[in-house]
Amino acid sequence: MTRYPNLPQNQQNVQRLIDQFNQDEAFWQSLEVRRHERRKILPRLKEQHQALDLLEFTALRPADDCVGV
Repeated sequence: MTRYPNLPQNQQNVQRLIDQFNQDEAFWQSLEVRRHERRKILPRLKEQHQALDLLEFTALRPADDCVGV
């Protein structure tokens, strides 16, 4: 975990949340190739694509560490 000693405590917590969001966003973008391939292979599942995308994202993303929040 990145530490921010130059920031006040409340801003350190916000910066950690921002870093987590940016990591999740980068991970989501890295899965874009899979999403496009799935849409090519399974066009008949048009209604389920969004649910499948979110399911894949949550399955491959590491769990949040809620201890100490």
